[in-house]
Amino acid sequence: MPDGTGTGSLTSVPLAALEHVAYCRRQAAMIHVEATWSDSVDTVRGDLVHKAVDLPGTRRRRGLTSVRALPVRSMRFGLHGICDLVEIEAGQATPVEYKVGPYRAGPADLQVAGQAVCLTEAGYQVPIGYVYSATDRRRHEVQVTEALIAAMSAAADDIRILLGEDRLPAARNDRRCRRCSLRDDCMPELTNARTSRGPDLFTPRSLGNWCE
Repeated sequence: MPDGTGTGSLTSVPLAALEHVAYCRRQAAMIHVEATWSDSVDTVRGDLVHKAVDLPGTRRRRGLTSVRALPVRSMRFGLHGICDLVEIEAGQATPVEYKVGPYRAGPADLQVAGQAVCLTEAGYQVPIGYVYSATDRRRHEVQVTEALIAAMSAAADDIRILLGEDRLPAARNDRRCRRCSLRDDCMPELTNARTSRGPDLFTPRSLGNWCE
């Protein structure tokens, strides 16, 4: 997609958007198109976990260089963002993405792949990356394969599609909505894509169960 500058290059999208769009297209559009954000217990915990790597810095020990909060970009794939931690040794770079919840293969892997292609364009070999889970208290290895890079590229293209649309995608109203910090802004019960009729905005709804 042209970026509007006349160069024909891809519109650059944030690395964080890769995980968002893979998890929920409506959430991704609310964050990256409408700039909507609300904190929850999970997002606050995530901020606390990232404090250890959000402050830029470099440490060298025994041939291994560890760089925190490293800005990166890819012209080829149209990506930009910041790597939580990159470990560099003998021409090989290993990105480490920090997450607060338990690791599940999927959206977070796409973010690692996005960081990997950025580091590859910077001249490094990046065969693997890691997702560090604060819940699991360990790193989970992510193999940077051609299939993963292709899935990452498709997610980046999907974000560009969302940026060009004039309305938000419909909500799915499934288990992903239960702990979403944007639930009150999204109103998935009213914007449910699986509802055959439009939302009834005029019938009073229950206020819920209240303690006496």
